[in-house]
Amino acid sequence: MEEFLNRHVLFPKKYGAMPYYYLLFLLVAFFIALPLKSLLDWVCVLALIPFAKFYRDSYGDEIPRYDWEIIGMIIIAALWVINYQYYYNFIFAGFCIGFSEIKPHIFMKRVILYLTVITACAIFSVLKQGLDVNLAFGLIFTYSSVFFAHSFAISQRKRFALKQDYQRLSIIVKQSERDRIPGQLHDNLGQVFSTLAISADLAEKLVDKNPALAKKQIQQIGKNARDNLSLVREIVADLRKQKLVQVLAVESENLENAQFDLTTENQKQAFAWPNNIQNELSFIIREAIANAIRYSHGNLVKIDFNEDSNNYFVKIKDNGIGFKNKTNKHSSREHFGISGMQARVDKLKGSFAISDKNGVEISISLPKE
Repeated sequence: MEEFLNRHVLFPKKYGAMPYYYLLFLLVAFFIALPLKSLLDWVCVLALIPFAKFYRDSYGDEIPRYDWEIIGMIIIAALWVINYQYYYNFIFAGFCIGFSEIKPHIFMKRVILYLTVITACAIFSVLKQGLDVNLAFGLIFTYSSVFFAHSFAISQRKRFALKQDYQRLSIIVKQSERDRIPGQLHDNLGQVFSTLAISADLAEKLVDKNPALAKKQIQQIGKNARDNLSLVREIVADLRKQKLVQVLAVESENLENAQFDLTTENQKQAFAWPNNIQNELSFIIREAIANAIRYSHGNLVKIDFNEDSNNYFVKIKDNGIGFKNKTNKHSSREHFGISGMQARVDKLKGSFAISDKNGVEISISLPKE
C-alpha cells in the first residue's frame, strides 16, 4: 500500500509541500462549477480527478516525457473553457511543459500544441461573449505560464548544477592533501626501500665475519625491504584509484561541452562509499556518459545514488532515443559497451539491468561487504 501511494498518489518527498499547495487551486475551479446542473457540469468536475493525477505524474522521479498526460491536461482545461470560460487550469499544463526535462524540439512541439489549443479556445470565447477584462487576464496568464516555467526551470537546474559542482570541487580540495601523501610515500619511502634492498645485497657480498648468520640476516633484510616496497606501492595504487567526486567533476564538464545537463541525487552519500566500489562505478559512469554523448541524441543525464543495509544502488539514465536496433537489442548493447559494464558489476558480485524506454536506463546493485 505504501509503495502504491508513493508511486501513484503522493508527490516525491524531495519537492516538499509545494505541489500540494498548488493542488488547492483546483478547489477554486470546483467551486466555480457549483451548483452542478447539467451532465457537462458533472463531466468537468469528475475530470479534475484524472487532471490531478496527470499533474502528480509530472513530478515523477524519472526523466519525463508525459506526452499523453500533457495532452489529457490540455483537453480537460479546454473543456473547462468551453463550459465555464475558465482558463486557469491551462496554467497547470503550462507549468508541466515548462518544467519537463526534455529535448528542445520536444518542448517546442508541446508549446505549439499548448498555444494552439489556448488560441482556439480564445477564438471560441470571443465569438461567444466578446473580449472582456477577465478573458484578457486569463489569456495573459495562460500564454505566459509555459515560458515563465521553462525559464525558471532552466535557472533552477543551473543553480542546482553549480551547487553540485561546488560540492564536488570542495571535496576534491579537501582530498588534495591526501592525494599529495601517496606521492610522497612513493617518492621518498620507495627510494629508501630501494636503497635498503641494494645495500643489503651489497653487504651480503662483503660480510666476512660469521658469514652464515650474517648472510641469513641480510637476506631477511633484503626480503623485508622488497616486501615493504611492494606493500607501499599497493597502498599508493589503492589511494590513487578513481573517486566518484573526481569523475563526476570531469564528466560534468564533458557533458556541458556536449550541451547536456547532468543532475545527480545523493552524490555526497556516494562519495563515502568504499574505494573499490567507487573505482568500478567510475569506469561505468564514464562509459555510460560517453555513450549518451555519442549515441543518445538527448540533452540530459541523470544519476541516482542510493543504499540500504545490504546494497549500494546506482541508476544512470539519459533522455535520448534508446537503442536504435530494436530487433536485435543484444548486438546494440554490445555496441554501446554494455558487456564491459556488466563485467565490472559481475566482478563485485552485483546485479546489472538495462532498458531503453524513453532513453537508456542502467540499474546497478552492488552488495555491501
